[in-house]
Amino acid sequence: MPDPLKQYALSFMEPRNFQGSQTLILLLFTFLGVAGGQVTVFYMVYLFWFQELIRTFVDFVYLFQKKKGVREKVEFMKIAFGSFFILFIYVVFIILLFGVLLNWGNRELTTTNMQILFFHNWYFNANMFLFLTGYMYVRFKEKTQGLQLLIFNRRHLILHISIIMGALLQLAVVPQFRINNLWASALVVLPFLFLKTLFDKTPPSPSVTP
Repeated sequence: MPDPLKQYALSFMEPRNFQGSQTLILLLFTFLGVAGGQVTVFYMVYLFWFQELIRTFVDFVYLFQKKKGVREKVEFMKIAFGSFFILFIYVVFIILLFGVLLNWGNRELTTTNMQILFFHNWYFNANMFLFLTGYMYVRFKEKTQGLQLLIFNRRHLILHISIIMGALLQLAVVPQFRINNLWASALVVLPFLFLKTLFDKTPPSPSVTP
């Protein structure tokens, strides 16, 4: 590989470029999934949730190993419990609403959602694997100062907006066009991607993870 091309490729692994590279990966696999009829509203919301779970878990491990003494570790675990608990509440709501209830009577769409949930969707799995490896590399290389596990952060806001937006679009927009197949969910993919790109371009506060 020529040196300039090699340097350009390696630059995608740099912490400062993490958001941009992950957004490109998200766009690539999402559009491939849409073309294959494998992307649903549940896919997008569950994807955002899973990325946040990965961030929270990796940050937890990174911070936990830096705590000294049993008491300090126990206190940190108590604080971290709130972060994981809110993610648990989110995923129960996401699975019930987007995975089942909003698709009641649509066997094909429900089956696709269950395949996503149980990791039988290649596009979703590839997205998550690349995000996990990329974020682990960034977190343990960057050595972020002032990193904290917050019960509610700006990425939870993306989840919040995604849930509301997804429910409104699937309940109001999709039935209006009388579309009742996998491509109906593709109609709401673009707003999700726009939301994700918008938040990624907004610089976080110094104490917030990349």
